[in-house]
Amino acid sequence: MAENKKEPRKRGKKEKKGNKFALGVAVLGIVFVAGCYTVKANTYRTKFFPHTIINGIDASEKTVDEVRQVMSKQIDNFESKIRSRDNNDEIIKGSDVGLAFVEDSSLEDLLHQQNSMAWIANMSGEKDLKIKSSFTVDDNKFEDTVSKLRAFDESKFVAPVDAKISDFVQGSGYSIIPEVEGNTLDVKKAKEYIKSQLIVLNDDINLDYEENDLYEKPAKRSDDPTLNLALTNLNKYISARISYDKLNVLNGDTIHKWLTVNSDGSVNISDEGVASFVKTISNAYNTVGKPKTLKTSYGPTVTISGGSYGWKVDAEKEKATIKSLIEAGETTKREPEFSRKAASHGENDYGNSYVEVNLTTQHMFVIKNGSKVLDSDFVSGNVAKNWTTPPGAFPLTYKTRNATLKGEGYSTPVDYWMPFNGGIGFHDAPWRSAFGGQIYRTSGSHGCVNLPPAIARQLYDYVDSGFPVLCYNLTPTVATPETTESSSSSESSATEATVEPIGDTTQAGEIKSAVEIGQ
Repeated sequence: MAENKKEPRKRGKKEKKGNKFALGVAVLGIVFVAGCYTVKANTYRTKFFPHTIINGIDASEKTVDEVRQVMSKQIDNFESKIRSRDNNDEIIKGSDVGLAFVEDSSLEDLLHQQNSMAWIANMSGEKDLKIKSSFTVDDNKFEDTVSKLRAFDESKFVAPVDAKISDFVQGSGYSIIPEVEGNTLDVKKAKEYIKSQLIVLNDDINLDYEENDLYEKPAKRSDDPTLNLALTNLNKYISARISYDKLNVLNGDTIHKWLTVNSDGSVNISDEGVASFVKTISNAYNTVGKPKTLKTSYGPTVTISGGSYGWKVDAEKEKATIKSLIEAGETTKREPEFSRKAASHGENDYGNSYVEVNLTTQHMFVIKNGSKVLDSDFVSGNVAKNWTTPPGAFPLTYKTRNATLKGEGYSTPVDYWMPFNGGIGFHDAPWRSAFGGQIYRTSGSHGCVNLPPAIARQLYDYVDSGFPVLCYNLTPTVATPETTESSSSSESSATEATVEPIGDTTQAGEIKSAVEIGQ
């Protein structure tokens, strides 16, 4: 069976005509739209785009002349509020300063920069444009008006004051006193700023705006690092509390008087202030050279003056220690640094162990812990030759065995040598056959205390460096000790012709030349 095949339909003349018509309409539409776009674009050759702001004026869809008219009208009733530090707001009117509109090409130049063919892209989004001021002021009127503002009254200016550290306050120490800003204007600069704002019609001029930098400023503020470092150091130093048994506590009430601040924030402690305090310490603790009372083994109490025994504050070491403690802000209880020490800080600094030397009776006692452990006659310095052994309280300088005592024309060895007053000391005197009595008046030593050898040996065992030696004179009528356990075999009334083999001297600096230690 034969298939029925359809042949393609042939386009008719009417259909071809329809397609041509549609194409023509489309082309006309495009031309129309393009024409309309161009027409609108031509509009923005003479007008500003929508949402255009020029120097604060809405210039949307306005020509240059229209914008100028708006600008010109602005000055008719223009006034600006002037805000300043420490003053109420003040008002300047445009007419007071001769504010006037000035025509120039600034607006035309701005319009020519506008791409009119891109108008559709600029239909949204605000454009804030700026031009040089189109206004001016009369210089004479401006100067006269502005100079009358309270903000420029120099008689009311308050100068800025730097932040600083307060004076010391008992109980709280130091703090930072904040800076004072003041209200001193840089007059020339402030006037220039006001003029620059008036010619752009700023109706709210704030002279105290920080970025304007119109006021004098304090050179140092509360947050200054150096100032705060000084504050930290000061409060640290006055926090120190140093206690002594014999003095009030050394604390900030006194320390603050010694402090000065350096430009870098460090703090100095006055040498004079510390030295003065150390002198007070010395007065409280020093006993060297002060009279001492002794209840003698004979009963009566004597006062012993002179000598080098006692406490003596080492002033230089004590000053250095106090400074270090203050710098560390420490709290401590302490005893001063001493260059010389004694046995006790009590009423009698020599304590209850000492050698009692009665130069009048030529008898000595060794007291240990309050008890007599040794006593003996002796022979002291020759009175007739003015070599008298001086009274006083002395520390035993040292002790040694087998010393050679040297003087002019002699050199004699001794077994026991115990100096206490320069070249004066205890030693054995085996060349003597008698001790005590009146021997010392005409046949005494060069100043030393001569002892029987057995007594010298025992004394050597009882004493050591620093042991107190108390030498005194007693009224001759008091001749008998309360309790005597003499270990000597002296003959108090005996006299003998002897040659003392020691060049004894009371000068402490000569001891090394007078005594040579045997090997």
